[in-house]
Amino acid sequence: MSNIKLLDCTLRDGGYINNWLFGEEEVIRIINSLYNANVDIIECGYLDSSATDNPHSTRFPSILSFEQLILKTKVAKDSNLFLMIDYNPNLTTEDIPHKRDTQGFLKGIRLAFHQRYYKEAISYTKELMDKGYEVCIQPMVTSSYTDQTLLELVELSNQLNVYAFYMVDSFGTMSNEDVERLYHLINYNLNSNIKFGLHTHNNKQLAYSNSVKFLGIAKERKVMLDASVYGMGRGAGNLNTEIIADYLNKSYKKNYEINPLLQIIDNTLKVIKEEKNWGYSIEYFMSASKSCHPNYSSYLMNKKTLNVEGISEILDQIPVTDKGSFKKELVEDLYFKYISNAKNKGLFTFKSFLNKKLLLIASGTTVKDNELELNSYINNNKEELLILGLNHIPDISVDFYFFSNQKRYETCKDKLADSKNVILTSNITNSNANHIIIDNRSIFEAQEVRNDNVIAVVLQILINDGFKQVDVAGVDGFDLEKKNQYSYNESDRVLDKDELKRQNQLLESFLESIKEKLFVNFITPSRFNNIFKKRVLGVIPARYKSTRLPGKPLVEILGKPMIQRTYEQAKKSKALDDLIVATDDERIIEFCESVAIPVTKTSEDCLTGTDRVAEVAEKLDYDLYVNIQGDEPVIDPVAIDEVVKSYNYHGDEYLAYNLYKEIENEEEFMSNTCIKVLVNENNELLYMSRYPVPFNKSTEKVKANKQVCVYGFTKKALSIFAASTKTRNEKYEDIEILRFLDLNYKVKMMEVNYDSIAVDVPEDVKKVEEFLLRKDVKILN
Repeated sequence: MSNIKLLDCTLRDGGYINNWLFGEEEVIRIINSLYNANVDIIECGYLDSSATDNPHSTRFPSILSFEQLILKTKVAKDSNLFLMIDYNPNLTTEDIPHKRDTQGFLKGIRLAFHQRYYKEAISYTKELMDKGYEVCIQPMVTSSYTDQTLLELVELSNQLNVYAFYMVDSFGTMSNEDVERLYHLINYNLNSNIKFGLHTHNNKQLAYSNSVKFLGIAKERKVMLDASVYGMGRGAGNLNTEIIADYLNKSYKKNYEINPLLQIIDNTLKVIKEEKNWGYSIEYFMSASKSCHPNYSSYLMNKKTLNVEGISEILDQIPVTDKGSFKKELVEDLYFKYISNAKNKGLFTFKSFLNKKLLLIASGTTVKDNELELNSYINNNKEELLILGLNHIPDISVDFYFFSNQKRYETCKDKLADSKNVILTSNITNSNANHIIIDNRSIFEAQEVRNDNVIAVVLQILINDGFKQVDVAGVDGFDLEKKNQYSYNESDRVLDKDELKRQNQLLESFLESIKEKLFVNFITPSRFNNIFKKRVLGVIPARYKSTRLPGKPLVEILGKPMIQRTYEQAKKSKALDDLIVATDDERIIEFCESVAIPVTKTSEDCLTGTDRVAEVAEKLDYDLYVNIQGDEPVIDPVAIDEVVKSYNYHGDEYLAYNLYKEIENEEEFMSNTCIKVLVNENNELLYMSRYPVPFNKSTEKVKANKQVCVYGFTKKALSIFAASTKTRNEKYEDIEILRFLDLNYKVKMMEVNYDSIAVDVPEDVKKVEEFLLRKDVKILN
């Protein structure tokens, strides 16, 4: 049957799979193989003036770049080579040369267009034909045209006498009956010398069947049939070139060579398919059955939150006028409206948990990877901790199971049937009276960035209910290289890397939007950890005029000035973003600059080190300022980390943070240079004194604590400190942090085991040197 033309569109329609980046050598090999297979027409890719000139791509910015590639192939100049143009109203033919001004390899152009542009597309077709090119009319989603509009398009095509007119089954929705009806409608009105083409998609696995049907009823017509090798094409893919070619050989006595087609699969496409899959899938079947754009069902399926009934209900709500083109905003609105539609009445809130420390266990693999650390954290906080498992049943014992995902709940519900500690958002369909319902209608209304990820749902509930901080584990973010992203075996997982990347971006945007309302403390590693990381500046106040040890910052300890030793020790902290010395003395400034220590000048009016830090805070903007005493050259950097860690958890709940440790000997307890610390049961500062407190009237041995002089101040704390004068108790005791207590602000304390040696008098220098020498000996041994 010589009136059948087989067109292969692997390099064009198949290009949606790999962004048209086949590689130059592979493109040449594919074109040569198609040519050797005697394929009648080879569609080599897209003609797109906005594309970048790339020899490895089949999206060509010009006919010249196309011809430069074709010159490297073995095809004859009279071969039927075509390119496709996706029409839009901004296109012009100005950059397209007349065919006589080219080397003549490009025979024709296939013009694809949406129904709303069909009149403009016909005008554009005439311009292309005037430049000497054959043009195929490709009306996308042909079945969506009314008969009247379709016949008008046929008549306009007749007037131009185009090369071919196509039925395009863009969404794979057509049946044999649809093919037959449209064929007779078009065939009766289409000029007999114009070829009649069919382009099918495989959403319902009907591409082959519809093509065979088309050939059977088009016996007297010149026809074109589109296919791609291995069915390569976006979504469910296309009719397979190798399969239809074999059928045409046997049924219509065509002479296509099949082996070159199979070589394309074996040499190139098999590898691409392993990395970027295409072919039949449930989402493409659903879109075809609902006669809508496949991206609608893909969007909903990739949510992994709805069962097929839910997806079907949402697809049914898409207006007929919007089914032909994907509108993300539309389907998002329908989706969030659907999951906000409460199926159950929910009165429960998280407010009853406000007095607890919450730990949320999500399903990331870091829960298992960091099992020892996580269990240690839980054991250390078990008295105040309340644990929620999110959308799964963790191996770790939890207090409540929380589900916002219908599919995950259905997977787990049988194991939780008798549990009264299951919390469901009110969109979840369930019949278990034991389970607690929480109304989810206000969740998405309150979100600045809408996100249905379970962690986003829970965090928004916590914000709504007044929480200021929460601990989380297993919120890893998707690793694009991992096959399994979950701490359990999940068969229903997203595999597409672009979708995984999109999910990461969506959650990142949500977390960015809430970071000022809720502090999220990541117990296990997470790609989102930096979102909640507070910027911390370490400040070392340095005063030259010391009564007991003049020039103290520059006093040498084993040949190195004390301020340098303090800086080098503090620099070892993992929690500081920056570290700076603050001083009013030019000698200290000159030394620091000579050894590349960041330094800033403060006024001579600073009465205390904290005043000096407050001046720094006016110049440099950070979330927390850590006051590191300049006369502690052997400070343990972990002590600095502990202050920052406490602040990261509690945030602005406290203005100031400090450390304390148990006093180990009577001499320290009685010394007025050792500052004693009294805290309440919540580790909040009650009082500090140089006097030996607490007084012990009992028979027990008193446990007394001393201050570890590393302070953490918020910007607000320093502003309050700088705006006030010394308070009564601060003046009597000569302890700066008492000012906050006197002004009725809370100070958070943390007990540590780290100690230091403060240098107040010349004798202390010798103590530090002896300590450093002992330390060096230990390291050497």
